[in-house]
Parts: sequence; C-alpha cells; structure tokens
Amino acid sequence: MLRFPFKLTLGVLLLCSASLVQAKLTVPVSADMLPDLSPEEQHYTVCSRTANYFLRSHYKAVRVDDAFADSVIERYLSYLDYNKSLYTQSEVDEIHQNRSRILDAIVKCDLSYPYELYNDQLRRRFAKYSYFVDFVKKPVQADTRLTLEYDRKDSPYFATDDEIKQMWTAEITNEYINQVLSGKTDKAARDRLKRRYETALGRLVQINSEDAFSTFENAFASAIDPHTSYLSPDDSENFNDDINLSLEGIGAVLTSDDEFTVINELMPGSPAELSKKLKPKDKIVGVRQEDGSYDDIIGWRLTDVVKKIKGPKGTKVILDIEREANGQVKSFQVELTRDKIRLQDREAKGEIKELDGNKIGVITIKSFYTDLHKDIKRELDKLLETGIKALVIDLRSNGGGLLPEAIMSTGLFIDEGPVVQVRDAVGTVLAQTDDDPSVAYQGPLVVLINRLSASSSEIMAAALRDYGRALIIGDTSFGKGTVQQNRPLSRVYDAPLADKFGSIHYTIAKFYRITGGSTQLKGVTPDIFFPPQVDNEEIGERSEPYALPWDKIKPTVYKGYLNIDAYTPELELKHQARIKDNIAFNNMKSEMDRYLMRKAEKVLPVNLTERRVMKQSDDDLKLKNINARLKEMGEPQLKKLSDLDDDFEFPDAMLEEACRIAADFSDAIAAKIYKAEDTPIFTRYSLADTQPADNSKLAPADPEAEKNKIGAN
Repeated sequence: MLRFPFKLTLGVLLLCSASLVQAKLTVPVSADMLPDLSPEEQHYTVCSRTANYFLRSHYKAVRVDDAFADSVIERYLSYLDYNKSLYTQSEVDEIHQNRSRILDAIVKCDLSYPYELYNDQLRRRFAKYSYFVDFVKKPVQADTRLTLEYDRKDSPYFATDDEIKQMWTAEITNEYINQVLSGKTDKAARDRLKRRYETALGRLVQINSEDAFSTFENAFASAIDPHTSYLSPDDSENFNDDINLSLEGIGAVLTSDDEFTVINELMPGSPAELSKKLKPKDKIVGVRQEDGSYDDIIGWRLTDVVKKIKGPKGTKVILDIEREANGQVKSFQVELTRDKIRLQDREAKGEIKELDGNKIGVITIKSFYTDLHKDIKRELDKLLETGIKALVIDLRSNGGGLLPEAIMSTGLFIDEGPVVQVRDAVGTVLAQTDDDPSVAYQGPLVVLINRLSASSSEIMAAALRDYGRALIIGDTSFGKGTVQQNRPLSRVYDAPLADKFGSIHYTIAKFYRITGGSTQLKGVTPDIFFPPQVDNEEIGERSEPYALPWDKIKPTVYKGYLNIDAYTPELELKHQARIKDNIAFNNMKSEMDRYLMRKAEKVLPVNLTERRVMKQSDDDLKLKNINARLKEMGEPQLKKLSDLDDDFEFPDAMLEEACRIAADFSDAIAAKIYKAEDTPIFTRYSLADTQPADNSKLAPADPEAEKNKIGAN
C-alpha cells in the first residue's frame, strides 16, 4: 500500500497579509481536507485521442511494453517528486511493480492508478509543507553539519523515512539561511517562510483534476521525447497567443510571490502601461468586473487570476492595487479598458550601433512568429536607408517557432534554394525551399547565437552558414532538431465539452542541414566562440531525457556564396586581441568559473557561518566586477552591491563585440583577403556534413563581383 510518512496536522491557520487588505486563505488543517481527485468526463476522450496520435503518428516508433512503462513512471515521479524528497526507494520499486496499470492508463485510458499516485503525492506534500510550517515556528538552529545536494535528479531515492526527514530539515534550514543572508532578521525570515508554506498548503486545496490529468499525460509524452506534450485548455490558449503575438486584456505580465499576484512587467502601448498608474512590483489583491462582481484574489492560482483579468476588447476591469514604498503600503483602484494587445516587445527590432566610426545594423529576433519575415524586411529597409556597413542578426535566447517563418526569413538573405531538409516518420525527405529570387540584404552578415537559440533559430543560422552567407558567433546552440505539430483535440461534435479538450504538441519529423547533418543534439557551432552564459552541461538537448539521436542524410544541392572558413582565422585573431583585456568578457569568464567551482563541490553546507563566508566571497567578486565596468564607463564606484539600482543595465558587451566583428568581416571582404581566379561565385556544389565547408572554388574571378554581392557599403 502507498502511504505517506509523518502524519501531521496543523492548527487552524488564518493568513492575513501585512497590508491594508485583510484576506483569508483556505489552508488545510489535516490531510482529510485535500481534494480526492478523479478523472473528469472529457479526460477519457482526451486520453484516447492523445494516445492515438502519440503512438500512431509520432516520428519515433513507440513500443508500449514494460520498459516504456518504466520510462513513463520515471517521468511521472520526476514531476511528482522532482528532488526525491517524498518517496523512499522501496516505495518507488513498488510503483514500478505496477507497470501493467500504467500501460492500462496509456492504452485503455484506465486512469485510476495515475490518479491514485497523484492523490497520494498531495498528501505527502501536505506532510512536508506542514513540517516546514511547524519547523519555522521555533528558533532555527542554522549552524549545522547538514549538507544539501545542488542537484538530486541523478541521485538515488532515500532508503528510509528518517533520511527523508533529515533532507526536509536541511531544505527548510537552507531556505532560512537564504532569507537571513538576504538581510532579514530571524523573525522576518521565519515569518516569510511560514507564510510561504502556508500558501503552498493552501494551493494544494486548489489543485484540480485537470492538473492531475495534465501531469500524467505529460509524463507519457516526455517519455517519448522532450518536445512532445499535452497542453491543457489554458496552456493551449497561451500557446496561440504566443505564436500570434497578440491577446486581449490589459497588457501586464504577472507572477506569483507567495500568496500575492504581482505585476512583473507592463507591455508597451498596453492599457496597463498607458494608464500611467501601474508599476512593476505592484500587487493585485482584488478584481472587479463591469457587472459589479468582485473577487478577492489573495492566495489564488495565477492561472485563475489571469482568467479574471483577461477579457474581450472594450470591456472594463477594476483592479485593487497595493504598492509598498518606504515601508508604507498604499492601496488604490485602477480602472482599465481591455484592448487587443500586440506583444510588440517580441517583434523583430532593428537598431543602429555606431562603434569605432562604423554604422552596424542590428536586428533582434526573439521568436519565429506569424509574419516575422515581413517585420524583418521592414526593419531591414529602415537600416539600409542609413548606409550600414554590415548587419548583425541577434538570435540569442530565441527558442524557435514557426518553420515557414524560418524559411522565409532566411530567404531574405539568399536568392533562392533549399533552406532545410525535413525527414518524416516513414523516411521521406523533403527540402524546404525559398523560392523567392529577391534578396533584401546583400551585405556582410553576422549571426549571434547562444545556448538558448533553438529550433527555427538553428535552422536559420545553419542555412546562412552553410550557404557561406553569414559568419556565426556566440555559443553552441541548443540542439533541437525536431519538428512538432500542434493539434487541437476537440471536434465539432464535442460540445458542450469542446473548450475543455486542450491540444497536443508532438514530434512528426527531424530537421537536417542542407549539408546533410542534423542539428539535433549537436546544434550549430559558432565560427567564433563567446564565453558561455549558462551551464552547457545542464542546458541543451543533450541534457534532456529521451532526446532523439543525431544522424545525417544525403546533402542536397545548393549554390554557395563565400568560403567563411577562409575569413575566420584573421577575424578570430582580431577578436582575441580585443577581448584580451576586455573587462566585460573577463567578468563573464570569472563568474562562470566561480559557478562551475561551486557546482563541482556537489553539496552546499547548511551552515550559516560557512554560508556567510561563501556569500561574502561571491559578493566581493561581483562587486569587483561591477566596479571595474563602472570605472570603464566613467561612473562612480559602489560601496556595496545594494547601491546598484534595480533597473540599471550595463551595455551589451556581446552585441558590441559582434558589431566589431561584423565591421572586421566587411573590411576583410572589401580587402579581398581571399581570392581565386577560376570559378564564379554561384557554382553549384554539395558538401558532406562531416567535412568542413571547403568552398575554395567559389570565390569570384572578378573582384568587383564579390564587392557587389557581399562587399561593404
């Protein structure tokens, strides 16, 4: 039998915010108050349709056997118990003995066992959070010999309940230490943690059947590959908003902070921003509709708050706001008229960077959304009017989006030809081609990527590099080389439940470069590397469980431009000379080195005295690095880290260096540092992905031909 350790109950808890608005949050005082979840009517149909698509239409052939059941259980437990602090190893073994019930849930949609596990997990979590609340009611012994692993995903489950309880003690003591190190007094630290976990307990009561269903379906999905997923009705709506860069509402990005809903960001041009009454960090504590109905939203789930605030264009909503300033809390109301919100901060944006007397154009692309290629063309036209010397396309942290937009956006920089090859589940390979012979920009081109550049970003960067059209700089990209399809699960005959069906996102094909190699796992490798900004061992397709493998197919035929390899040695030398004493680049390296050093230690001491020393060492390094940059800018030095304004931003050193490299690239082309005498620039050729791009026969016999096609303005 499944069970949960440490049967704890709480005394009756009344949560009152420390603000002018007093509100109750329903907190369970015993495990009996938690919901006993079961599937809803639509879930059986959704389960059946999801399994049909995942098992019959997915790129990866799935064998539904005991081994696959174990994979699903592993993924399900990673969602239910992400840091392995709820179940012992023997209990996990018992769950794996129920493989047949997991398989029944997948193929027969008998969801009883997944729901049994989910309900059991709620009670275990209740026990843990209750333990945390009781723990901080008393003085905390913070100088312990306990340690806490930085990452337990690859660690074994504990053998006994006592070991689990010891980890709970280490976790909550560590959180207390973090609060004290952030400047809170003992009482303030314990009050904050008590409030946080009372809120967490309250949210257990708010969990519903869709949460349980979604968790299991996503365990099933991610056991196939990491980019296959089930989207709940709310997630489906958010996905569509993101792809179309539009929604209807007030235009505020919200987040949760304990029991409060907090404004994180105001979208430019939105009703929230245009009101001039709202600011980031404002708390929304109540929502009133046009019909007079009112909801006190303290303690609500964020998704439920969003439903109350969003609404059709032209309708009104009144928000009760609390703002803290100088230790005082001000309460006021703001009436807003909902409108169609265009997510303009996500649109492609062009700008001019003037460095060392050069005008370099920059186009920043944050995602591949509907009509992106039109926005790029618009921004390009503006930049070209200024007489730019070269262009940088900034694809950093661009997670991808629509494949057709990647094709059309790439096509703006080549005359015509294949951009990417796509192979489906039956092995059919089709080249996705730009058929438009027009070229929006013919000058020197640099593409800036990082570890979070993925999918469509990688397609664009890889194609421009393989054509010899662009120099790639930055960090190796994410390595997502798979194609997903989004499909709604409802049918016209599903009314009145159609709006409860959600959608699925599943892999139907793989991407391959025009040279034949996949971007899967390997990503796109830069010609010139910048210091990494994230841990590349933790971020990227290689770190994802059940990621599809790398492979290659035959290269396709395409027409090349320049031999980029011939330019990179001199560009690399100039780059290295510049960054040798570059404060920003040296800071990036020192901070990453410090992070990797801490990670290598594997465990964190749960000891306030030791942690003060560690924090002081880290703060000293940060302060030293910040002051070095401020000095370079001619700004006054800081005495302590807290003196730096929250909204202060340093210049983007990576983008500045990218622009300097682009200028060097332009000069190199104009100086004809690479010449050949016998072959015009558009000779057709094919390259194997396993070989470097040797385009030595592609340079023009006529020097003016190169200048006109790729040369500097």
